[in-house]
Amino acid sequence: MAFRQHSLDFALEKIADVGYEWVEVEANLKWCPHADPWKDDPIAFKEKVAKYGFNGVSALGSHRELITQEQGVKDIARAMEWAAQADVPIVITGEGRLAEGMTTDEALVILKDRLTYLAEVAEHNRVYLAMEDHGAISLASLEGLPQIISLVTSDWLAVNFDTANIHRGDYVGTDRGGYEWKLGATTSHDEVELLRRVAHKVVHLHFKDVVGRNAVTAGTGEIDLMECLRVLREAGFDGVLSYETEGWEEPVNAAKMISDSRQYMINALRSTGIEAT
Repeated sequence: MAFRQHSLDFALEKIADVGYEWVEVEANLKWCPHADPWKDDPIAFKEKVAKYGFNGVSALGSHRELITQEQGVKDIARAMEWAAQADVPIVITGEGRLAEGMTTDEALVILKDRLTYLAEVAEHNRVYLAMEDHGAISLASLEGLPQIISLVTSDWLAVNFDTANIHRGDYVGTDRGGYEWKLGATTSHDEVELLRRVAHKVVHLHFKDVVGRNAVTAGTGEIDLMECLRVLREAGFDGVLSYETEGWEEPVNAAKMISDSRQYMINALRSTGIEAT
C-alpha cells in the first residue's frame, strides 16, 4: 500500500527493487484499487506479479463494511473466489462500523450470520478469511477481535494482526462511496496484549509502526514490534510479516521506508531466533 496512489505496475517495480520476494496487494476500491476481483483476470494478475520477480502474493487486502452493507459481504465472497484462482492464500478484511444506534450485541448477531456464510466460501475455495483489528468492534476494546473470531468455528476463519491499529484506535473505512478515517479515537489499547489473545489464529501480520496516526519506518515509532514477534514465536507463527504504510508518502520517501523496514524486519527476526526468508 506504500504506492497506493500509483499504478500496480509502479508499485510492484518499486517493491521488487528493494528486495522483497513476496507482496501484499490491495483491492480496496478508491483507497487502493490495485486489484478488482469483479473485473480483473486472476491469471493475468498472477502472471503480472511473477513478471516482477515475486514468489507470489501473500494476501489480498479487501476491507469492507460487513455489518452494515450486504454489498460488502458479496465483495469479500467474490474476493475469495478470485484469490483462489490467482493463487493468493489469504483475503484480509474487517467488520467495519456499527450503524447509528446499533449496539455491539446487535452487530455481533449480524456478523455471525455473515461470517458463517463467508467461512463456508473460504473453506470451499481453500482461502483463509483473515479478520483484522480494523473496525468498530475490534478496535473498541481488547475483547473485540477475540469475540469476532469466536463467532464461527472454522479453520478458515483466521486473523491478520495489524500491530498499529489497536494502538492508535482508528482505521480507514472503505465502501463504494469512497473512504474515510473512522472512530478517531484519542485513546488506544495495548497491541501486545491483544496479540496474545489472538496469536493462535494469526496467519498474516501487518508489521506496522506509527507515531500517532502516521505510519513510520519500522522500529522508529511507538509500537512494541519486538514483543509482538516474541508472542508470535511462542505461538508457532510461521507466516508473512507484511510491512505497511498508509501510502501518503512521495515515492522516493516510500521506497526508503520500505527498504529500511525490510532490513529492520530481518534483523528483528534474527534477534528473536526466527529465520528470515
